Amino acid sequence: GDARYVKASYQIQQYIALNRQFTLAFNSDVGWGKGMGGRPFPVFKNFYSGGLGSVRAFEGGSLGPVDNTGARSGGNLKFNFNSELYIPVPGSGKDRTFRLFAFADAGNVWNTESKYERVGFDTMRASAGIGLSWMSPVGPLRLSWGKPLRSQPQDRIERFQFQIGTAF
Repeated sequence: GDARYVKASYQIQQYIALNRQFTLAFNSDVGWGKGMGGRPFPVFKNFYSGGLGSVRAFEGGSLGPVDNTGARSGGNLKFNFNSELYIPVPGSGKDRTFRLFAFADAGNVWNTESKYERVGFDTMRASAGIGLSWMSPVGPLRLSWGKPLRSQPQDRIERFQFQIGTAF
């Protein structure tokens, strides 16, 4: 094809055992892309944010730029930050695969190639909430309930979310 672009992303996760019962976890995900040779960054390579794995309590892929039809178009710059505090479920005994967690997330997606898009920490979305995590035989299962702490009127909110397969 004739698409010329560069795209890079970086993710880091850190788990810190506070003691035998409590664990603090951090996740950060940054992505950047740029069109080359005078061409724009391809729309089909855009980053998306919102939902499990990025900023919980917002509908999946719903953050960031909106095109003229009202559809979420994603962007060429992404930043997500997640933090979780894992605590044991009362009465679960020695089963350490069944845990409660409290979370705080922040992030957004921007289109830096648009003259109408403003990038900054003041345009980021944020949320906090609680959840339940279980290491099931089919993989990690997570239920979370969150509340947006920083949102915009056009944001799509999804307070309850369910996920199988990944830790963050």
